[in-house]
Amino acid sequence: MPRRLPLALAALTLLAAPALAQAPAWDWLSDSPYNGYRSEDVFFIDEAEGWAVNGSGEVWRTQDGGDAWALTATPDGYLRSVGFASETHGWVGVLFSDAVLYETTDGGLSFTDVTDRIVPAVNGGICALWVVDDDLAYGAGQWSGPAYLIKTTDGGQTWASSSLGEHLDVAIDVYFFDDSNGLVAGGVNIAGGTYPRVIGTTDGGDTWTVRHTFEDAPFNSWLWKLSFPTPEVGYASVEHGYFGGNEDDGFVLKTTDGGQTWTEVTIPDGASLQGVGFATPEIGWASGRGTTSVTTDGGQTWEQIDVEPNESESINRFRFIGDVGYAAGHYIYKTDLSAVAAEPGADPAATRLVLLAPNPTPGALTATYHLARTGPVHVAVLDVLGRTVAVLADGVEAAGTQVARWDAGASGAAPGAYLVRLQTDDGVWARPVTVLR
Repeated sequence: MPRRLPLALAALTLLAAPALAQAPAWDWLSDSPYNGYRSEDVFFIDEAEGWAVNGSGEVWRTQDGGDAWALTATPDGYLRSVGFASETHGWVGVLFSDAVLYETTDGGLSFTDVTDRIVPAVNGGICALWVVDDDLAYGAGQWSGPAYLIKTTDGGQTWASSSLGEHLDVAIDVYFFDDSNGLVAGGVNIAGGTYPRVIGTTDGGDTWTVRHTFEDAPFNSWLWKLSFPTPEVGYASVEHGYFGGNEDDGFVLKTTDGGQTWTEVTIPDGASLQGVGFATPEIGWASGRGTTSVTTDGGQTWEQIDVEPNESESINRFRFIGDVGYAAGHYIYKTDLSAVAAEPGADPAATRLVLLAPNPTPGALTATYHLARTGPVHVAVLDVLGRTVAVLADGVEAAGTQVARWDAGASGAAPGAYLVRLQTDDGVWARPVTVLR
């Protein structure tokens, strides 16, 4: 099972990962599905193949990175969440229906109602899904209460449910770093109102502790989405007042220690938020109720932006895989981080580790890096203890863009978290990669 990076290795990741000179633009995928309310969720298994679901009961699929989309299925219910373990096997969570969980084994062409596999039965829908590997996946719900977790350890053959009611009254998003360490975001009822709260587990959901309660948040508010660009740095969006105006301040929570502790960040005029997505610890977006804001300094300052073609777009979910990002709103949007300079104001021709793809990887990984000048190069893969598990390049290489490949499966590397490190006379760069089972 994957494990979290130790603090030393995570710190190296933060120092070495590219910082962006400016936030890249989001491109409208013109063939993507349009929904008058929004697409509720989007999920990509790699940079080419992904799925989007919406409240109209539609499942859309792309196999070319979002250029073309096809409506593949229309199962009953309000489709709220989606997650895949492979290009064929995945699940969709549902609201407002007797069916709360669907399964597909053919890439989304057809779905089977597997609600009766959840024991005990849950009284509500599945707002979020998080797939750890082929066998292990989690789900959480629901946004209006009650709060519960569902978990499978056998690839979806059975699902065990457990109440989160000791700590949460509503559960909206779930995020697991590995098989044991995870978070659920939602809200708790205090003095007649609901307030944002995040809870955490270190034993796969058997027990939970309160990590943070935002008691100074606006009356009737809750956490909506979680985003972790690294194992240590993460963000959670705050929705407040179901019809909160976009002239209101927005709020996110931020952690720098893997969700153990959180600080509260204000987004001036940022509106009641739903989607939050950070591509790096510094670069991220928060969106909701027709207002989208961007930060390039880890939330210290924010700027409102328009998302074309719908300037008042409300993004509900951001997803990042490798150096590509996707966002789900009225349409699906895409952004490319691969060509951004390594440091603010740096020359794009500077030495840098450009792209690891696919990430997460089922086994075969391509590492693309750029060299500003000819010289000695060492590219290695490190495990969570900082030990070298593979050397991908070691010698003198010419200036320009180079490629190194690692077949994690063939090398016998266990599933989990690793670090790809580029070392030259110009410095050291590193990026995390996850190997799937």
